[in-house]
Amino acid sequence: MISFKNKHNRQSRQACRTAIAALLGLSALTACSDWDDHYDANTAITGSQQASLWQNIKNNGELSQFAELLKKAGYDQRLDASQTYTVWAPLNNTFGYDQLNAASNDRLVKQFLQNHIARNNYPATGNFDKKIYMLNEKMMHFTGNNGYTIQGIPVGQVNVGSSNGTLHTVGSQIPFLANIYESLNNEQFAIDSVSNYYHAYDVSTLDETQSVPGPIVDGEQTYLDSIRYEDNTLTRTFRAYINREDSNYTMIVPTNESWGKLRERIRKCYNYLPTFRYMRSTAAGTDTTIIVTLKDASQFSDSISSYMLMKNLTFNNNIYDNTKLNTLQEGQALACDSLVSTTNDRIFGDDCRNLFANAKRVSKSNGAFWVTDDLNMLEWNAWNPEITVEAEDFVYKTANVGESRSVRVTSSNQNPAVSGYISENTYFEAHPNTPNDHPDVFIHLPQVRSTEYNVYLVMAPGNIVSTQAEHKPNSMGIYMRTCDETGKLKNEETLRNPIDGTTAFITSEEARIDTLFLGTYTFPLAYYGTGENYPYIRVRSRFSSANSGKFDRTLRVDCVILRPKALDEYMQSHPGYKYHKHNY
Repeated sequence: MISFKNKHNRQSRQACRTAIAALLGLSALTACSDWDDHYDANTAITGSQQASLWQNIKNNGELSQFAELLKKAGYDQRLDASQTYTVWAPLNNTFGYDQLNAASNDRLVKQFLQNHIARNNYPATGNFDKKIYMLNEKMMHFTGNNGYTIQGIPVGQVNVGSSNGTLHTVGSQIPFLANIYESLNNEQFAIDSVSNYYHAYDVSTLDETQSVPGPIVDGEQTYLDSIRYEDNTLTRTFRAYINREDSNYTMIVPTNESWGKLRERIRKCYNYLPTFRYMRSTAAGTDTTIIVTLKDASQFSDSISSYMLMKNLTFNNNIYDNTKLNTLQEGQALACDSLVSTTNDRIFGDDCRNLFANAKRVSKSNGAFWVTDDLNMLEWNAWNPEITVEAEDFVYKTANVGESRSVRVTSSNQNPAVSGYISENTYFEAHPNTPNDHPDVFIHLPQVRSTEYNVYLVMAPGNIVSTQAEHKPNSMGIYMRTCDETGKLKNEETLRNPIDGTTAFITSEEARIDTLFLGTYTFPLAYYGTGENYPYIRVRSRFSSANSGKFDRTLRVDCVILRPKALDEYMQSHPGYKYHKHNY
């Protein structure tokens, strides 16, 4: 808990309890926005009055309602102190006094009082045209020549000089321009679930160097004028700075009903137990069973489910085809090839267009806010993606192997007679220890979800980089080892060929990069986010001595593909379908 005390405005904010940061290794970052960069250093004071801003407001009968709200929020003390401000005070009965008086203190301060006050001195003189940042960090346009306006609102009396700044009066309330982050608190929509999720990562930091110290109370420093920087670490995790006024984003926000339905679906992919086991090869070459313990498996699942639901719902409007979101209106079809989320996932074609179907658009000061009762997000575009495991990166053990290496393949050295391409331009090659050995390659499977995958193995032929090399097919046995639904490590399972039911998987006699379908496999537990604690798949050269001249003992493993079964079925009914492929 981080608690800051203030004599006139005591407040206690819960620091960011970043479950994702603690459990997924994401770093919580502190606030860095320094709005002082925008402050005008001009401290000139017009007129000869020696009264403070608060005294001048209090003594003006036409500003009595504004004065009452200032006093209620403790801003009478702030405007009576020595720090310099400019105030645009609305006259009585020109704003919703009753509603503001009944509003929460946070809303009164953020959306009204701070919306009419800026640090430093801004007298209106001559031909004036300036962008000013108010206390709530909103940028206002103050302009005019003889007659002046602030955000288009006419200024009445100008330049009431005070000992600590300047007072202007306005004939109506200056509209509060909410940004996307502030709109998460909008009572117009039932979005408490998203709002609560984001606010769990709020951080408030006191800037003691900019704050005005008050007396010591009960041994603690108080401040007559406390300057705080508000930040949200989740915006950093998502790289979606929806709390910044100088940003431009589109955010899709599911209502509580949609949130609840999706969280229920997502959580099934993130089934964890307090303890589970996996097999690790030690330096001595022996296998060791490792017991993994999670501090709070249920809370871990909840945190990751929320993260996965929201991570691909914000888009930077200034990059790629995302720029078309700037002009997209309700009912229009989005005309773009793809969108790229702030977490750098790409969503293609109809998948990105459907995200905005039946959603309500609301313009914000830093972009747009789309609220939907039915989030049309396909699971493989967010919480259950295809996983491509590069063998060269995740081989953790070999057996009966004399030589192993990673082989780089590019368009310049690939045999032109070999069709297809090597993922990431590299494969793992394992030669037998002796002419009669059958090599084994053990490959870890990272970030697996508790779901049903169609599993594929991609193999390279013997002549992949040489026109002189002889090509023979590989005959292999494939084995999987994972834990069961209780967390107990199962015995190694032998996979059966879904085509003929045998335990043999044979690559093509044709010289090509071959993708073998190994069948459908269900993982009862999720490994995502648990560190380097993975199940494995074993590829073993396997055939009888009678066939020793027919098959190649050397294994050239490109990658293993774990494709969600639902995605595979969708692809079959949607030829040419495009989707984002993850390495792991």
